[in-house]
Amino acid sequence: MRRTLTAVTTALVAVALLAGCSGGSSDDGDSADTSAPSKSSAPSKTSAAKQTTTEACALVENELKSFIDEQTSFSAPADPAARAKLVGEFTDRLDAALPKVTNNDVHDAFEDFTEDAKEYASALTSSGSADSAEAKDAQTDVQSSLNEVSAVCPSN
Repeated sequence: MRRTLTAVTTALVAVALLAGCSGGSSDDGDSADTSAPSKSSAPSKTSAAKQTTTEACALVENELKSFIDEQTSFSAPADPAARAKLVGEFTDRLDAALPKVTNNDVHDAFEDFTEDAKEYASALTSSGSADSAEAKDAQTDVQSSLNEVSAVCPSN
């Protein structure tokens, strides 16, 4: 359970960093105690065949945590172009991790989250404002997909 709590917390911090949103679910879920794979290793053949929700969430958590640890600031840049660039770096990191996630539920939830984050970055770039209707709608979509992630990788 501690690992899934960390996964969701990390995702929430990432979204707060990137889009300024917050939230998440506290639904019960898979609480198997597993070791997290290192961020540079692919899942073993055994885990690729039958990756648990906990293992999949831990794998993505490693990428999220690594990204956040590399950031020099814990707040979203005020400049929409800088924020869009940061979101792009974040989604690139998730895109690179997703092929290693063989649990369909976790993969699909994070894929939706990544796509919504990309649309948020695009809205920031095209509108030039985090306060535009386009950016706010995209931010709402990011929050909705984060709620899906929280349902799949619950905090407790």
